[in-house]
Amino acid sequence: MSDTQWDELDGTPGTVEAKGRRYTELAEAISRSIGTLQQIVDDTSTTAKSMEATRKLASEVREDIEKAKDRYSFTGEALTTYGAALRAAKNEADPAAVRLRTLRDQLDHAQATQRSAESSVDDLPDDASPAETSEAQRAATSAGDAVSDLEGQIAVQEGYWNGGHDDKNRAASAAISKIDEVVSGEKVHGLEDSTWDKVMNVVKGVYKVFKVICDIAGILAIFLSWVPVLGQILLVLAAIGAIISIVESIVKFARGEIGFGAMLLGVGLGVMGLFGGKAISSVAKYAKARSVVQTAATMSNGAAKAKFGAALLKSSRKTFAMTRGQRVTEVLKSPFVRSAGDKAVAGMVKNGLYKNAFKSWQGSQFPLPYKDGAARFTLGNDDVVDMISHFNQTGLRIDNVTSNAQAIASVGAVFHQTASLANNAGKLGMGISGGDGWGIYGEGNSLVTSGAGGAWGKITGSPGNVNNAVTGIDDVFGHGGYVAGSW
Repeated sequence: MSDTQWDELDGTPGTVEAKGRRYTELAEAISRSIGTLQQIVDDTSTTAKSMEATRKLASEVREDIEKAKDRYSFTGEALTTYGAALRAAKNEADPAAVRLRTLRDQLDHAQATQRSAESSVDDLPDDASPAETSEAQRAATSAGDAVSDLEGQIAVQEGYWNGGHDDKNRAASAAISKIDEVVSGEKVHGLEDSTWDKVMNVVKGVYKVFKVICDIAGILAIFLSWVPVLGQILLVLAAIGAIISIVESIVKFARGEIGFGAMLLGVGLGVMGLFGGKAISSVAKYAKARSVVQTAATMSNGAAKAKFGAALLKSSRKTFAMTRGQRVTEVLKSPFVRSAGDKAVAGMVKNGLYKNAFKSWQGSQFPLPYKDGAARFTLGNDDVVDMISHFNQTGLRIDNVTSNAQAIASVGAVFHQTASLANNAGKLGMGISGGDGWGIYGEGNSLVTSGAGGAWGKITGSPGNVNNAVTGIDDVFGHGGYVAGSW
């Protein structure tokens, strides 16, 4: 990302300077801790063996953390110096950018006036009087002078802008060089990142991008789960995103980053995303199967087959006969299993029966603008839609249990659809606003709000950015890790 030519320079000097001061304060705190540890090492008044061990440990710790002092000190100085240079560069370039917009508007108007004046000279009739000719020529000359004057002013302001922009790039390059000294140069003190640290940083970046992809898939799956192949992929990604949410909530609670209530909420939303839709489908299938079985019991076998069909009778009796434990197991055994209708269509596609698959898909699976489109969009659950369509038949035996199951499935589907959309949209928004978006490799971007051209691009986003430059500072034992994760 680079500065837009003739616009205000990117970057927030105050943010950079504040981070620089923070690093300087940490370097000073390290110096104080080094002094305290040295006092322990120098204290020979106590000769107990335990104190000897303490002095030895203090000496080792002091040597380790002293290595990190330069990283904090040099980084703080580099950022503070760059912040001041960025402010000076913006003070020079930004007013010029504002002035250039005004001057260019005036130049457009002046050039239009010049063209009109020159046309007036060219259009003078052969019998024009000397006075008329002289007046037209004076107007054209005056218009040309105005254009030249504005072009000169624009050149001056462009010079100011280029000067500020060049100063910014030189200051950024100097800041990178200074930080490089403590990252990979003479003052690294053995704290350089290992290959494994660098690999892990890449993995962290890929993980953050994958989280965003899963959040997006969670939203798309709500509306596109019916699409063969694509729907299956979206549902799998959405389920993985829910699993990630559960694990992260537990890990954050274990680290003390969130409270017990927040952890329960995160886990609950994740579990709902994984199994909520299947649980609602199970209730809907049960309600439908119960009505079929109980209605068929009041009829002859032939009449029942004529009303429901042999396939529906068979599947309904199998579903109705399931125990409560079997129903729970069916829901929990896999979050990736789709509805029976989806699996049937997928099987037809797999076996090359594309025409049959399309007919089945169009007749019962494909939503807007086909059959039951509005219901499928609102409920987001094919099994609930099929249940509702089934109960539109007359002559069904519906007892209280069946009625309650029907109501739970219908209301649950609406709630699950709405909650899933809100939850996934919220996670996506928080992920992007928190730096987990597509620009995660440029975490340093938020340090100065955005990038710039030339050498400054190295600080914000491309290899060698500020985050990479100060990698490992927080780890005084040299194991690496981003220091500026939330910049």
